[in-house]
Amino acid sequence: MSFPTLFLLAQAVVQTEITVTATRGIEEDTASSAPIVSVVTRDQALERPAPSAGHFLESEPGVLLQQTSTGQISPFLRGLTGYQVLNLVDGVRFNNSTFRSGPNQYLMFVEPSQARRVEAMLGPSSSQYGSDALGGAINVMTPESRFDGVHGDLMLSGATADWWRGGTGQVSVGNARLSGLIGGAFNFHGDLRAGGGLDSRNVYHRFFGLPQNFTGDRLQDTAYNHYGAHAKLAFRPSATQSLTTWYQRGALNDTRGYKDLLGGLGRLQSTFDPQILDFFFTRYEKQRVGPLDTLSGTFSLNRQQDGGTRQNLRSTDSITSDYVDVRSYGYSGQGSTHLGSRIAAIFGADIYDEHIGSRRTVNGASARPLYPDNSRYRTFGLFGQSNIDLLPKLRLGLGGRWTEIRFRSTAADLAFRDLTFNTSLAWQARSWLGFQALVGRGFRAPNLNDLGAIGLNDLGYEIPAQEAPGALLGDSAGETALSLRRPVEKLRPEALLNYEFGARFTSKRLYARAHVFNSGLSDPIVRRTLLFPLNGLPTQLAGLPVTPIAPTAAQRAQGVATVATAFDPRAVKAFVNDGRSRYWGVESLIRYAFTSRWSAYANYTFIAGRDLNPNRPIRRLPPQMGHAALRYTDRKSTRLNSSHA
Repeated sequence: MSFPTLFLLAQAVVQTEITVTATRGIEEDTASSAPIVSVVTRDQALERPAPSAGHFLESEPGVLLQQTSTGQISPFLRGLTGYQVLNLVDGVRFNNSTFRSGPNQYLMFVEPSQARRVEAMLGPSSSQYGSDALGGAINVMTPESRFDGVHGDLMLSGATADWWRGGTGQVSVGNARLSGLIGGAFNFHGDLRAGGGLDSRNVYHRFFGLPQNFTGDRLQDTAYNHYGAHAKLAFRPSATQSLTTWYQRGALNDTRGYKDLLGGLGRLQSTFDPQILDFFFTRYEKQRVGPLDTLSGTFSLNRQQDGGTRQNLRSTDSITSDYVDVRSYGYSGQGSTHLGSRIAAIFGADIYDEHIGSRRTVNGASARPLYPDNSRYRTFGLFGQSNIDLLPKLRLGLGGRWTEIRFRSTAADLAFRDLTFNTSLAWQARSWLGFQALVGRGFRAPNLNDLGAIGLNDLGYEIPAQEAPGALLGDSAGETALSLRRPVEKLRPEALLNYEFGARFTSKRLYARAHVFNSGLSDPIVRRTLLFPLNGLPTQLAGLPVTPIAPTAAQRAQGVATVATAFDPRAVKAFVNDGRSRYWGVESLIRYAFTSRWSAYANYTFIAGRDLNPNRPIRRLPPQMGHAALRYTDRKSTRLNSSHA
């Protein structure tokens, strides 16, 4: 069997998609791609109703979905989540500089009707897409343009667990040159019913011993509403050109933080409002431009409005309300070419220019905002990727990217630079057996959440590290943290180096694949308690008065103590670089077609890891995961490996 042929983006017909594959901008069979890539279409996702596009990835190998509130979804890829996983929409960067560490809600903005399919590539992919892609990258592919008449669909949804009532619909009209599509969605979710009507997390049960159903058989504060709208216009002036424009809006209303309220900390208020996405791009593509196979340019605007209100445990505690408006303007261009019959290459550049507006009120009065108001966060990158057929059955993949990031505010002007790479070697040993070896490096530059966030979080009050002069680094984020006897330093990018080996088996009816990986994370950006010498305790930090906390015996022996603000009695924290971590594990999947209509699918994932300095278990590691399914369809199946790779 000869090595599979590469298909460059828009080689036959101009398209508008960039798939998350081993090589940016080059489409290749997911079954033969070097990294594991999960692909879930909207039709497949509708077999189990999905509240958001992020839910498409439920039960995929190497992916764990976490929801700390019902109006939120945060995929873990290889043990990493939040701003350590990069999200894209049709290859356009969706993450912005205010994405938070740990589980966040932003992928929930994308309503399922706005996704034709969702792809997840496991492992670092910073050489393709830049900062944040440590655990992997998720690409949401928008509905395709249809140039063949009138099409439409309507779907109504409902569920008793949360009294979900919803509907989606869209219509498209097209001829040989022009295609237009418009759609919308609404979803009303009520309070979620607990298993058996019992809520073991209810604060009245945990703190006061009252019955688990003391407040009823549903989880209070888990209701929310989700609205969406989208439109696409595609124009083909000739057989070698296309111009595509896409707009989507997503809005979540009445979303509350269940883990902060009756289901967790017992706060009096924890709301998320507003939660609004406006995402737009326009892309021009042309084939056969001089020596290039394709040339494309994209302009995008990604506006995300994020806010909320918090009040701690007592009615006398302050009420803090935040509003953040991020507008990210994106400019990218890329070209693809063949060098002879054995080399396919793609190269380009992208710029994302973010403008951040932030406001905060405390008990109705203006206060220092969560992030510096009118700050800028700009990302510039140059990249190149190539697949080289060394022999008919041996393929080499190479890629690299240089990235510069600059953060500017009234108080800071910081720059971060990084050079990342990816390499892969794929060998088709037999017609039915193939092997892959990968080495890649990913990075994540400190974002605005690391550099400028100030306010109350789950572990206490947080300030930027650069606004804590004289602080010493704590060995944890706990109240009894001890000093590492090192001063808090300026933040550096965190980097992940990944080694991976895989094998795949393919026959007429069977497709199986397994990968083992070992990844080292250096200079991780983590939240740590700040300590100060007993003879140098500050009276204010970040413009806020602070008071000393009585030191523990161990802290007193070190001659250090922590401090607290009036907003929270716990020690003040900051994001810092500290330690090293290692992750290792295995991901596997198998798919078998009994007939053209009956098939079975299963996968298994195991991941382990430790912090190396100091040596201790890593937080937030997903458990062992497995999934098995038996599927019947009344239509004949397409290729055996068309939906999973």
